[in-house]
Amino acid sequence: MQTKNLLFSLLLITFTFTFSQAQESPESPQKELSLDGGSIQDQFEYITRKSNSFQEYKVVKKTWLSKLEANILDSIRTMKSELAGMHSAETERKEEIAALQAETEAARSELEAAIATKNSIAFLGIQTHKNLYNSIMWGLVLGLAALLLLFIFRFKRSHAVTMEAVKNLEETKKEFEAHRKRALEREQKLNRRLQDELNKQIS
Repeated sequence: MQTKNLLFSLLLITFTFTFSQAQESPESPQKELSLDGGSIQDQFEYITRKSNSFQEYKVVKKTWLSKLEANILDSIRTMKSELAGMHSAETERKEEIAALQAETEAARSELEAAIATKNSIAFLGIQTHKNLYNSIMWGLVLGLAALLLLFIFRFKRSHAVTMEAVKNLEETKKEFEAHRKRALEREQKLNRRLQDELNKQIS
């Protein structure tokens, strides 16, 4: 019932407004009005133009009022849906802002921790001053470099000794082979002499 009264009041206000507008601008171009489209104001204007007049009243078809009521309720539902969507979007934005604030606080804490420890380095689980850490690192690097040079020196020396031993072994093998050949030749000569002597004694 309240909805009907509200619609009736709206109709009267709109009729009055539309009627006065029509009188003030009679030369304005006519819009194509309908209850199936356009704004609520255009639909009110459509009813105003199409309704019959009776004295100072307008006679409006019930079907038009029902159609207009349905359109107004649809518009209200649409506005409520849009408001709900806006509220949901606002809630999401608030959540995003809260998340960004939390991330900002975390980043600020990390930055403060980094600033607090910028002059120290964790070495073997112990916070060590940078100068001491650099000294330890350079000492390790120099120590490893010295060990590497010592290893290279010993390797070269061992390699030289090995090459010398191989060379001596080759020379020894050659001398032994020459000695064996000479001994074999002497043995062959002695055997021939012995055979010659045996041949002489037999003959």
